Amino acid sequence: MADTEAEYRARWEEHMRSGTAPPLHNRIMGLRLAQLKPTTVLNMELTDNVRGSAPGTIHGGMLATLADVASAASLWESVDYGTELPVTADMHVRYYRQPRSGPLAAEATVVHRGRRLLSTRVPIG
Repeated sequence: MADTEAEYRARWEEHMRSGTAPPLHNRIMGLRLAQLKPTTVLNMELTDNVRGSAPGTIHGGMLATLADVASAASLWESVDYGTELPVTADMHVRYYRQPRSGPLAAEATVVHRGRRLLSTRVPIG
């Protein structure tokens, strides 16, 4: 029997809060949901799993993935999972500086709700 939308969301939220969420990269990155509403906050520890190739850096793809997962979680209330499948259609990432300490917090906010596209803003600090 398939999960209802509410059961799926509750299970995913529990996995994200405990750090056991699929897919594998969520677990490797140590992503944890700190808050879902009104702003979605996702945390990531600065471990060796997310380090870049230069000493003291964080891999840019890990930072982009943190923002992407936080964006997806922030859209939960805007998507009908019975008929829609949310995917990332476009993503712009600006790297102003390397994080100095952790955990990092990605704070995702929905800034535009169109008929077919939704937009989020996700500062990471």
